Amino acid sequence: VLPALVPPHATLPVIDGRLELGTWQSVCLVDTNTDNPERRVRLSFLG
Repeated sequence: VLPALVPPHATLPVIDGRLELGTWQSVCLVDTNTDNPERRVRLSFLG
């Protein structure tokens, strides 16, 4: 049920090499699966 509330992906704007977030915005990674302590994060950049 959790992936329906918190999607497993995000699109973040980067302008001039800097992450462009609003005043009250931030990025946080949430891992609810505690059975596997090893994680991988994949970043893709489109230009």
